[in-house]
Amino acid sequence: MENKISKVLVVGGAGYIGGSVTDILIKKNIPFSVYDNLLYEHQYLKPVDFIYGDVRDREMLKKILPNYSHVIWLAAIVGDGACNIRPDLTMEVNQNSVKWLSENYGGRIIFMSTCSVYGQNQHGVDEESKLNPLSMYANTKMESEKYLINKNSVIFRLGTVFGLSDTYSRIRMDLVVNYMTARAVTSGKLSIFGGNQWRPLVHVRNVAEAIANSLEMNINGTYNIATFNYEIKGLGKEIGDILGCQINYVDTKFEDARNYHAKTDKAEKAGLLNFKKIFSIRDGVEEIGDLIKSKKVKYSDEDIYCNERHIANLHKNGQFK
Repeated sequence: MENKISKVLVVGGAGYIGGSVTDILIKKNIPFSVYDNLLYEHQYLKPVDFIYGDVRDREMLKKILPNYSHVIWLAAIVGDGACNIRPDLTMEVNQNSVKWLSENYGGRIIFMSTCSVYGQNQHGVDEESKLNPLSMYANTKMESEKYLINKNSVIFRLGTVFGLSDTYSRIRMDLVVNYMTARAVTSGKLSIFGGNQWRPLVHVRNVAEAIANSLEMNINGTYNIATFNYEIKGLGKEIGDILGCQINYVDTKFEDARNYHAKTDKAEKAGLLNFKKIFSIRDGVEEIGDLIKSKKVKYSDEDIYCNERHIANLHKNGQFK
């Protein structure tokens, strides 16, 4: 299997994970282009080769894909609530576009899936565990994996991402570590609802490093990507301790039923998690906390930082189509 890089197309490269991915590609002197329709961004200012385009534009993709030996597929409508706003559009973007890619591209594909495909599982889940997606988002990712499993591809089932990506891309405040940090910094206290749910977590820059590691590796298949597993109540306590804020535990059922502890032995054995630095929860909390405290990010629970509310606003204004 030959995976030598000539040029990489980063589809969805203007987004949260894309910010870190492009930084690493620049540092490694790997030629690449970003292909993005700026769904989550108002502008793209990073000084790299940029192609404005949609993953549903088959003619555009058919024209440019032969120029690239590798595709990093980050593009998606991300999150349960965001996917439910326009289910038809979610299917087109998250699933049908991947099916088309699998049928029309013969190069190396690095695809972002999610540990959400496991749904509820009280025990540690590995790549052979039964899948139980509880949302449209998770289901589209599960179905997309099937199109790629027999291709020259690596499928990353990501834990919940956190931390600061780069200095250009939009920060996401709807991810559990980032959200808890923002709430704690702005209000001086943190409320934990339920808290017995397990989540695998991974810093966005470690995700990007795993992606870069996989480009030329002689491996295919599906890999869980995470660096920590936390119960939500334990995560809240750690964030509270780091920031020195009050923590309130609320004995009520949390609306998100997902609960899984991800095993990463397969990814570790393959060398995907051989990071120069494993970014800790403290690293992520301090990054987000410092931005808010310094007023470099004027955090006021603005819609732009939340995928669901941002896409709902686009839909309301007739821009999500």
